Amino acid sequence: MYDQINLSAGSHSKRRNSNESQGRPYSKGPVITAPQSIRLPEPSCGNRDTQVASTKHFTGGVVLGDGPGVRLGTESHLEMTATLLLAARPSTLDLREQVLFNWYDANGDYFAHFIDLVATRDNGKLVGYAVRPAQRISDKYLQRLARIKEQAVNQCFLDDFRLFTELDVCPIELFNAKLIHSVRRPDCFADPVLEGVVASIVGVTTVDALVDQSGLGGMGFRAVVRLIRSDHLQMVRHERLERSSEVFCARAV
Repeated sequence: MYDQINLSAGSHSKRRNSNESQGRPYSKGPVITAPQSIRLPEPSCGNRDTQVASTKHFTGGVVLGDGPGVRLGTESHLEMTATLLLAARPSTLDLREQVLFNWYDANGDYFAHFIDLVATRDNGKLVGYAVRPAQRISDKYLQRLARIKEQAVNQCFLDDFRLFTELDVCPIELFNAKLIHSVRRPDCFADPVLEGVVASIVGVTTVDALVDQSGLGGMGFRAVVRLIRSDHLQMVRHERLERSSEVFCARAV
């Protein structure tokens, strides 16, 4: 289960100095060639564009998934937090933002509602999330969400629709989610080494022991985190992921 690459192309003016005018090269440094290609993240799959900037609230974006990834826009810091938490959970296969659902009120009038986040679970279920600060939740808002949930579930649009507030944020889970997201890019050298180390362990061990056995230091630690991300390793306790954390092999690498 958010990094962004911003490229800007500007005009390049050709400049000559006195050395060039005399037939001597302008620079004697090494020739640096640009990479052949850079693949940018895929665009958002949401049904509406999120705000790029605002003077009143947080806006941002995160790239999720393997390889180039997919861009997902957020319009509040709480949405960003919810995105990182949901994306880091092994049960989340896919995550989309701003998914359109048309619902109707008691008078039969239809309205468009954009679901903040929709997660596809590993059991095939679709779970929608309405992300909102607790202080902005009113009885009227809850009644509207209840009506939307009932219709979305009855129409098989969603399997569940939940409310997500800052009260649902676990500091430990958020710390680990940020760490997992920050090291998600594979390492073609370190990852195979740690996979070999993990394949030989029996029972419970520590992250530190795996890193020491690999002899890769920080590279090894990041590779261990990626194995936890892929659910090949699991932590024994619900705690901050550190080198002292105990882990075990949950499935073969």
